[in-house]
Amino acid sequence: MSKIEDPSGIPEDDFLREGLVDRLTQYLEAEPKAWHVRYNLGVALMQQGQVDEALMQFRQVMAESPKHLESMVNVAAIHLGKGQPEEALRVLSAALKVWDIPMVRANLGVAYLQMDRLEEAAYHLKEALNGAPNMPDALTNLSTIFLRTGETEKAEKAARQALELNGNFAMAHNNLAVILSEKGDEEQARFHAVRARELGYEVHPQLAEQLGLS
Repeated sequence: MSKIEDPSGIPEDDFLREGLVDRLTQYLEAEPKAWHVRYNLGVALMQQGQVDEALMQFRQVMAESPKHLESMVNVAAIHLGKGQPEEALRVLSAALKVWDIPMVRANLGVAYLQMDRLEEAAYHLKEALNGAPNMPDALTNLSTIFLRTGETEKAEKAARQALELNGNFAMAHNNLAVILSEKGDEEQARFHAVRARELGYEVHPQLAEQLGLS
């Protein structure tokens, strides 16, 4: 899924983030209408893994500012992470009416992909890449669709393009492992499967066994 350029101002340093949720919560007790602060609280909660609490904050931001792009995308991301693509699709479809930009299109592609609506997923991913060609996540998701539809050459091309942009994109390594295994290039397939694992991707047990990695 495409990530937004986070404008929240949340500190990246762990020391500076310590106690941030409490401070933002206290501020909102005095200024409950400060939706920009509430958005920051949602981001901070997401960073701590408290996605349900973050979702509540982002929805409150949207109640005050219905066209707030970052909140809409984060709400969709949470629903996609929870395996709720229908909810994500509803939010992203509303976002698209206001913000027809590559990031929204790419996330719509993910929602449709999770719903196995591959034609619609491919359409939105291609639209996203037309506007922003350097999106490794969109390229990798498009590679996944081509794998499912048996378009192996297109799948390989998209995965390799993704890795040219980000050599540490685990899912692209996994897709290449699948593709190269099917083509009989077990040495290179093993390389990409190992790299995917190193980057935290759970390689399918059958593929791992086939490549002697189980």
